[in-house]
Amino acid sequence: MPWAPQTHRRPDQVAGPRQRPSARQRGYDADWEHVRAAVIKAHPVCSAPGCGSRHRLNVDHIRTVREAPHLRLDPANLQVLCQSCHSARTSREHSWNR
Repeated sequence: MPWAPQTHRRPDQVAGPRQRPSARQRGYDADWEHVRAAVIKAHPVCSAPGCGSRHRLNVDHIRTVREAPHLRLDPANLQVLCQSCHSARTSREHSWNR
């Protein structure tokens, strides 16, 4: 049996029950899927400066849905990013480092 060292975390770092709503509950429904497909078809390349990847594309909200829910399906508020660039942007925005 594989052995892994015990990890020690502060109580505030221990993952609790899932608190994030599902994708559908957050507004990523059939309407979103149609808009997403149209945006990727129109812009099949990552829009991050210097990237240009055509693989594992995501459609990202420039202004978040939480910040501007009325722009959720507005193509002018969407940009295509590859998975790597999208993860980097999300990490910078949310400042995961506490």
